Amino acid sequence: MGSERPGPGQGDRAGTGGAGRGISCILGGRSRCTRRPADRRGVRNVRPPHHLGGRAAVKPPPAGAGPGRAATIYEVARLAGVSHQTVSRYMADPSKLKAATSEKVERAMAELNYTPNLTARSLRTRSTYRLLALVPGASPYFPSRMLTGAAAAAQDAGYHLDVVALEGSGPDRTERLRRILDGGPFAGALSFVPLAGTDLLQAQERIPVVVAGEYDDQMRGQGRMSDGSAAGSIVAHLAALGHRRIAHIAGPQEWPAARNRLRVYRQAVQEAGLEDGGVAEAEWNAASGYAAAQTLVADRSITAIFAANDQLAVGAIRALHEEGRRVPDDVSVVGWDDHPESAFLVPSLTTVHMDLEAQGSHAMKQLLAALKPGRTPPPEPGTAGMRLVLRESSGPAPRAPGQTSLEA
Repeated sequence: MGSERPGPGQGDRAGTGGAGRGISCILGGRSRCTRRPADRRGVRNVRPPHHLGGRAAVKPPPAGAGPGRAATIYEVARLAGVSHQTVSRYMADPSKLKAATSEKVERAMAELNYTPNLTARSLRTRSTYRLLALVPGASPYFPSRMLTGAAAAAQDAGYHLDVVALEGSGPDRTERLRRILDGGPFAGALSFVPLAGTDLLQAQERIPVVVAGEYDDQMRGQGRMSDGSAAGSIVAHLAALGHRRIAHIAGPQEWPAARNRLRVYRQAVQEAGLEDGGVAEAEWNAASGYAAAQTLVADRSITAIFAANDQLAVGAIRALHEEGRRVPDDVSVVGWDDHPESAFLVPSLTTVHMDLEAQGSHAMKQLLAALKPGRTPPPEPGTAGMRLVLRESSGPAPRAPGQTSLEA
């Protein structure tokens, strides 16, 4: 696992806003919102079929058409130097074309801001290009960055993504899922909600389904999503800076991620021959991190604190500030998650970045592979793309443990 030290704002650019490009949101079955910002290539997002005007089959553009007219497949083909059939094959499956040809078509589509007509395409191929994403209704722990990555992969493949909240439990949830599926047609579904038993069978009987991530019913990460190995890199980083006594603010221990981070922390401290300054358990919020840090700051021999997430680190920094201890001059603080705000704190926060966008993209590519028999699914990823991002909150240990800059 590598490390990097970006400038302010270069940590997590994706944000945690949830819905992204090419996404329709359906919450509670009553409201619908559609977002269509431009993607990174400047290509306008595909509008869902029910918003299209039912244009006729594409035909060559009339001479002298105005600049506001939408580009056609023929203009894309002309600019790319290929036939319109090649452009059509690219939209159906880019992997079947030579890389150089695909690049020319993609570049031409971007230059012309070409948007495929999904209604015409569906009529022509007798296929639907609408996918379903199931998300938890009211969980504060939903990894919205995974949804961002999934939406980008869906759009790149020419699909529109409907995002629907699946709420409730037991029979109520099963009935809610039935109504969602009845609202199709959908080509497939990507679920960010744990599906099992009757619910999973009900969905799989209709369309291909991929469950993204590994979560329990309370959206607590399991398996790869709870990997704590990066805690070893945190301890190694602090040891290299000269810190000998480190403390840990742990997350709630019913969470596998919190348990794994604590376990790896203790193992790494022991193997490095460092002193464990103590562990204070907290909830996943800044107020709890503040309270936990207050139990640790009385020990002036502690020169570094590893917090199990960024919110806990924010609370710890506040507690240290109130005690007159500067970060990182007196105490270094390291978090976990790399929230977008972490790069803008004073000091900016050293933290562990998890590439959740890549995880979401991988899950969507698994679903896309399931839609086309014979296509090889992408290989299983390893850990969730973790890396230590070095910023201002971690620095060399004080010259003498227990001596603060105010006492020097």
